[in-house]
Amino acid sequence: MGSLEWTLLQHYPALLVTVSLAGFALLALTYGLSARQRYSTDRERMRRIQSSLDYFTQAAGQLYPAVVMPATTQSVAVANSYKVTNDESSASATILGCKAAPYASDELVKRVDEYLQRPDRQSTLLLYRTLEMEISRLTRERSGLLTRGEHPRWGMLYWVTLRPLLPFTALIVEMIFCWQLIADLYNAALPGPAASLFAILRFVSCSGALLLLYGVISAEFRESGRRASFVIVTLMICGLALLHLLGLTAAPYILVAQVLMYAAGYRLTREPKRKERPYAGEYE
Repeated sequence: MGSLEWTLLQHYPALLVTVSLAGFALLALTYGLSARQRYSTDRERMRRIQSSLDYFTQAAGQLYPAVVMPATTQSVAVANSYKVTNDESSASATILGCKAAPYASDELVKRVDEYLQRPDRQSTLLLYRTLEMEISRLTRERSGLLTRGEHPRWGMLYWVTLRPLLPFTALIVEMIFCWQLIADLYNAALPGPAASLFAILRFVSCSGALLLLYGVISAEFRESGRRASFVIVTLMICGLALLHLLGLTAAPYILVAQVLMYAAGYRLTREPKRKERPYAGEYE
């Protein structure tokens, strides 16, 4: 804050009180809205998890008798009798319903299609194992949500309490960036239009890094190997933003490096291709 603004606040206490009350009101409003949105997000995520678990457990229950039956005792007659039972259409509908689950993965959808096209023992085992993996992953996610909401650990208690402050904190930091940009435009150390251009480039660089960092912190990542990639790329981009402390003339080079790192992030955070991650038991 400049000396003029600080002098005005000193000579006009009412203005200082008004600004303070406005700041506290903005803080309370932002905290309340953020906390409410977080609660709604967690509740909706729990609903999707439970709905998916219902689909997957019912389908796994339909497949379990065929899975536990030893392969040596499965004669053609037994297999045919299993297929033509009165519950065949109901079992197929239950298994097909897995594709409608909110968290149905591409792997599971592919396994369901393969099973419906050729319901032999191999496709049954692969589908059942895929369902087991999906059930285990969703069960861990559900347990994590319940633990965070009902039985938080000591460190998690502080994080859950302070997390709604993230939007307000990001807003304050962005206001600081804006204030610094205005100061650089009016008090440029370098003569000519180059100083203004460098100041704008630094503002774009810092604001972009802040936006990316806020997105990663506030995002709810599911169990995925891409989580670490997102965090690493974001920290590298934010680390490059710290190099602006070297001076205003470094802004173009830092911004170019950040853009290149962001472009490389599309490669580093991509989903593995299907052939790069075979299913458990696929080659048995």
